[in-house]
Amino acid sequence: MAKLLLYAGAVAALKATTNVPIVGDHLTVSRLPSAYKPSALSDLKITNNVVQLTRKDSYSLSSLYVHQLRRQAREENGLPVSRAVNGTVQMYSAQAGQVFLAPATIGDQERLFVIDSGSSDPWVVHKEFTCLNYFTGLVQDDYLCYFGQPLDPDLSQTFNLLPNQNFNISYADGEYLNGDMATETFTMGGITVPQQTFGLVDYAAWFGDGYSSGLIGLAYRTLTSAYAGNDPKQDIPGRTLMYNPLFVNMYLNEGVPPVFSIAIDRDWDAGGVMALGGIPDIPHSPVFVSTPIIPVGVNLSSGAAVYEFYTIVIDGFAVSADQETIFSPYNNDNPRKTSLLRNQTEAIVDSGTSLLYIADEVAEAIATSFDPPAIWDYDHDVWAVQCDAVPPVFGVGISSKIFYVNGLDMKVQVSETDCISGIQPNFGGLTILGDVWMKNVISVFDVGAERMQFAARQYYNLTGEAVVRAST
Repeated sequence: MAKLLLYAGAVAALKATTNVPIVGDHLTVSRLPSAYKPSALSDLKITNNVVQLTRKDSYSLSSLYVHQLRRQAREENGLPVSRAVNGTVQMYSAQAGQVFLAPATIGDQERLFVIDSGSSDPWVVHKEFTCLNYFTGLVQDDYLCYFGQPLDPDLSQTFNLLPNQNFNISYADGEYLNGDMATETFTMGGITVPQQTFGLVDYAAWFGDGYSSGLIGLAYRTLTSAYAGNDPKQDIPGRTLMYNPLFVNMYLNEGVPPVFSIAIDRDWDAGGVMALGGIPDIPHSPVFVSTPIIPVGVNLSSGAAVYEFYTIVIDGFAVSADQETIFSPYNNDNPRKTSLLRNQTEAIVDSGTSLLYIADEVAEAIATSFDPPAIWDYDHDVWAVQCDAVPPVFGVGISSKIFYVNGLDMKVQVSETDCISGIQPNFGGLTILGDVWMKNVISVFDVGAERMQFAARQYYNLTGEAVVRAST
């Protein structure tokens, strides 16, 4: 029975530990101005424009910034941080995050791309790229950048280089990409965008996943990385050339509703689906709730913006060891209902983060509500639980509705014998609603209305019968 309770597919998919690069800059976060004048809330319809997502065990860009902000918060609070060796820190791979890959066709060449909601550019590696070591800057064998199959522009009749422009993007962990700007026909999820602008990478200091050939960003177009001129060394941070990323072109020029949605599967190998212009045809609650998007930017010490998060304000967290507890999503004094913890918390919705990172005292309340209680692992800075422990009730309140996490997702197996809680402390950093929570909902990014919408997904207990407590 203990094995049945474990995170599905985790034994085969997760390594015990992984080395994650340390961000070398002091990061700050700030709210970003509205990108557009918001439209009306989108009418959510089932769409056939669906992309199958493949999940890979590799640190995501978002997880780098999440963990750097956690480290900074620990340092600012005078707490010890995990030991670092050679610019990396060892952590369980479940802590390091994950990437979701989706197929897209450039010209006539299909490639796999990382789907990233925190950056804007679409980019792909050139067949004749140069791989660089991002610690030393020295040229190294191409395979050490761990790309999938590169793009061969010579095979296309619709490929065009853009003169006097260059692609130049750097990440705070030391990775960077340089190359040309070009246009090509992009097709993803059955939607074709002619003459899509993208970055064609010639020089890469990169540590990929071994499958993807590039990345497609789904953030607002404020973070594009095209510059005037042909010499990246002359680029001035912040003085970028604005262009429309792929999904922006889909809804501005191809008649696609300005909304995309993600449904993550509990089965590691299945990955999940992303729907463009609507929602996927999967079982879910008929009730959607909506809440405003608060765009939040991550900035380097220089002030340059490097990443973006989709942030919302949640009502709070439902936590109890008693399976019969009735929670109040409202702020009232009903003695028969248990109040939510941490009301009006700003939280980031991020599929690139495997776990939930929440206020320390709430994470501890959850950890101590396992039966038997979790134990703090000082080596990895996590709450460790027995793999056969009984999880507490846990949910996230949004717009007066509580979205519960299935007990199957409350424990994450990190080795054959070890498990950790799916909810961990943020040490005073950002609150992150990651994969553990997201696989229990359909997450709708209504970028036109600048709102997020959520519906509970049907989920099952060990006997295969539907579990009623999906949301209240």
